Amino acid sequence: MSSANQILIEKQGQVGIVNFQTEKLNVLSHALRSDLYEAIQQLLADAEVESIVLAGSAKAFSAGADIAEFSAGTHLQFPSLHDLVQLLSDANKPTIAAISGTALGGGLELALACHHRVIDAKAQLALPEVHLGLLPGAAGTQLLPRYIGVDLALEAISTGKPLKLASLKDTALVDVLTETDSKQAAIDFAQNTQKSAHIKHSNIDASAELLASLQAKRAAMGNQAQHVVQHAILNAVEAAVTLDFAQGFAQEQALFQSLTESDVSKSLRHAFFAEREAKNIPDLNPDARAKSVAKVAVIGAGTMGSGIAICFLQAGFSVTLIENQQAGLDRGLGLIQKHFAGQVAKGRLSEEKAQAIQANLSTSLEYSALAEVDLALEAVFEDWDVKTAVLKQMDAHLPAHAVLASNTSTLDLNLLAAETSRPESVVGLHFFSPAQVMPLLEVVRTQYTDDSTLMTALEIGKRLRKVAVVAGVCDGFIGNRMLNEYLRIAGLLIDAGASPYQIDRALENWGMAMGPFRMCDMAGNDIGYLIRKQQLKINPNKKFSGIADQLVEAKRLGQKTQKGWYDYSNGNRRGDQDAEVMALIDAYRAEQGIQVQSFSDEDIVARCIYALANEGFRLLEEGIALRQSDIDVVYLAGYGFPRWRGGPMFYATQQGLGYMIEAMQQFAQDPTTDASFWQAPALLSQAAA
Repeated sequence: MSSANQILIEKQGQVGIVNFQTEKLNVLSHALRSDLYEAIQQLLADAEVESIVLAGSAKAFSAGADIAEFSAGTHLQFPSLHDLVQLLSDANKPTIAAISGTALGGGLELALACHHRVIDAKAQLALPEVHLGLLPGAAGTQLLPRYIGVDLALEAISTGKPLKLASLKDTALVDVLTETDSKQAAIDFAQNTQKSAHIKHSNIDASAELLASLQAKRAAMGNQAQHVVQHAILNAVEAAVTLDFAQGFAQEQALFQSLTESDVSKSLRHAFFAEREAKNIPDLNPDARAKSVAKVAVIGAGTMGSGIAICFLQAGFSVTLIENQQAGLDRGLGLIQKHFAGQVAKGRLSEEKAQAIQANLSTSLEYSALAEVDLALEAVFEDWDVKTAVLKQMDAHLPAHAVLASNTSTLDLNLLAAETSRPESVVGLHFFSPAQVMPLLEVVRTQYTDDSTLMTALEIGKRLRKVAVVAGVCDGFIGNRMLNEYLRIAGLLIDAGASPYQIDRALENWGMAMGPFRMCDMAGNDIGYLIRKQQLKINPNKKFSGIADQLVEAKRLGQKTQKGWYDYSNGNRRGDQDAEVMALIDAYRAEQGIQVQSFSDEDIVARCIYALANEGFRLLEEGIALRQSDIDVVYLAGYGFPRWRGGPMFYATQQGLGYMIEAMQQFAQDPTTDASFWQAPALLSQAAA
């Protein structure tokens, strides 16, 4: 093999075979593209060769382009993927792609450029560029519609979902769908097929009906910023319908280029790289190893504990659920059974599979059940005495090698760990509710946590398919500490003159999944009430709006009592605006002697999002978060922050940190806000400079 063993050329009769395999799933780096280009040229020039087979590894035909290349913004070196696509589609000998494993993005486009495709029935083919705010840029938008039709191609490109091969076996995409070795099947196909090279570059029939359907899709989408990618995809596919192949390919290039420079694409690519980067913990001992975990125990069978048990069961762990009362255990078991029955009803699991998963669950009222467990996680009531008592029992009964994990969200994990005889084996695994749905997992590293325990926690996150982010110990860790400031500033905005409904609407229109007050109603306003009381004990001068407390004292706890900031009594799940709440707010402002101001939606968004970013810089300064990008990952995976805006830290940086500081100086002038909060932390000032 040439060039770091990437390419091996072989011949079988009159068939030339280009085998290519790299360590990185055949990602189309410049080195691999050069080798492929050279090998294909060599076989095109070889008079003995009548057809050419391209064969990747069993794991991957190719996982696609090297994203880092076009994210760097540099001009792609020859041969680019376009050059390779052109070489294959213009070849004067039949070219056949033998596809096993995955063919994603540029990897699938490489296969589309071949004249024929022989595909393993279990292979996964997809064009997932949309998740990076891009469209397929190497003829994918031009070729796929020609092979499988406009509607199916548009669906595949705009969602990024894998193609359903079984339903496409009669289309021009698939020449052979094989259950056997795709490479051998491709060689057999090459030996038995007619030796004419042709690719379906023929034009699509641009019927009035088809063009009207594309126009209707465009109109339905609207013109908001987040739809820029979908509009570009639609335009590229329309070019495949209305232009010839060469013109359509040129149009696709122009659209791809404009997307790479768009804010949406920059944000989505940032999110992609940030999630990768979160896995890299810089100061780990290279000799440390994660511990092997097969058996897990969850202590506490409430909503959170049951949800966590479901996560572990679904990931294939053996789980013991422990409670101190049979009634609590029965309730937890009921929640778990209800979840799996729901999965069966939705067709996500077969009845047999659901039963097999639940067969890995055992229950106990005794801590002695921990004797053979590798990792135990407490999810009991958020109270110091309760937590320490449980951790001491875990410590006494777990084997020496086991990890002690806590799901605390507010207690000091350094102090909790110190209550055990093995603080180095204690780590926080902070799940978000509902645990079986929310992708975020904060892995909390105490001052004692050793590298092996931390690596075990990260490995658990991976096996649970969670987005795991390492955080240090402080009240609320990364996510909730920032959220508390966001909610506090939103509350002070109501004092100053905005309504809770305007604040929610402004942030939801901007892209947040849920406004702050709708979110509080869903979580329960009593939770925020307890957090505020706790924070005032620590800092009696901390400034909060008093309106939220009055709401709780009036028993308006949110969805669970049918009334909170919104009224849910009419069955509207999003809640109706409530005149009683506005009357409460007016009375409070009058009593406090507040001069009411008016705010634009832009003012509201700036205050709330900059509150997040400002507290994020404090977390970085204190070493609670490792990187700005980790904070973004927490907000994208756990708090409904719009992915197409990249996260609060990325957004603030894109807007300009100098601009953010100026805005905060303006906010500090408002007598109803907390001027001390809007002081820029030193790290923010340095970053802006």
